[in-house]
Amino acid sequence: MVVMIIFMVLVLIGCGYFFFYRSKGILRIKQLLDIKTKYAQQTTGAKRLIIGGSDVLYSFDTDKIERETAMPTVNFGVNVGLGMGFLLDEAKRQAKPGDEVVLCLAYSLYFKPAYDVFAYEYYRMFEKRQLTRFTWKQHAYYLIGNFKLNMGYKQKQFDISTSGAYVNVSGALLPDEKYKPLQFPVHFRETEAVLKLESFCEYCRQEGIRVRVTYPSTLGFEAYDDSLYLQQLVAYLEANYRVIGTPSDYFVPRAWIFNSVYHVNDIGQQVRTEQLLEEMRKETVYEYKPTS
Repeated sequence: MVVMIIFMVLVLIGCGYFFFYRSKGILRIKQLLDIKTKYAQQTTGAKRLIIGGSDVLYSFDTDKIERETAMPTVNFGVNVGLGMGFLLDEAKRQAKPGDEVVLCLAYSLYFKPAYDVFAYEYYRMFEKRQLTRFTWKQHAYYLIGNFKLNMGYKQKQFDISTSGAYVNVSGALLPDEKYKPLQFPVHFRETEAVLKLESFCEYCRQEGIRVRVTYPSTLGFEAYDDSLYLQQLVAYLEANYRVIGTPSDYFVPRAWIFNSVYHVNDIGQQVRTEQLLEEMRKETVYEYKPTS
């Protein structure tokens, strides 16, 4: 009898969470998406979208890029925990023929699930029909995972530019426990997320949307010098896409990092923004190079 009561209580708690709980972290993601979508939709003529996770949000001063290139530029950096599929779906909704897309993709996006933990939580709150893409095992895994994340969530607020970038992020606050290199698989392989990338770029080619891929700004470590995974990733990207730079071009010192190995401060943002502008001065054609 006691076991049955406990089971029923847990079921009620689970149902209450699933149908009614409003995650503060996902509400923040929704707010960011709304800001970026509004700016993208109010532009006239061709525009540029810089797509990625939160590293994009911190890395690119899109107001400056817009001023210097005379093309409306939207910082569509959101959160890596949404997954490659979610981010590219959003890009597909906003990109129109004649637009430019710069995909600055955090390394984990290539090997993590195409629709990851925060995509599940976003769909749970705003687009429940999309939950059919998940297995029952994933439902359980992501519900429990998001519940734990929500219990420890702390809201961060930064100034957001008109075009959707974080600005005025000063200081170097990376705690020692986060001062460690990213972990990669041993080998690069074509995951579901990579197939989503290929499909998106083929769609853009057909629609006349120009695409290039680049690498994220992140704290540099010697461990990356001999990473077979990074070498194989670079080989894959250069064989199939128009690529800006190499991973090492965007490894930065700790003094340029704010609070995460992927989050640069205002100094890092200035440097990365200028690097992209320099590439644009050299070559303004961004196009998909289809796989043979």
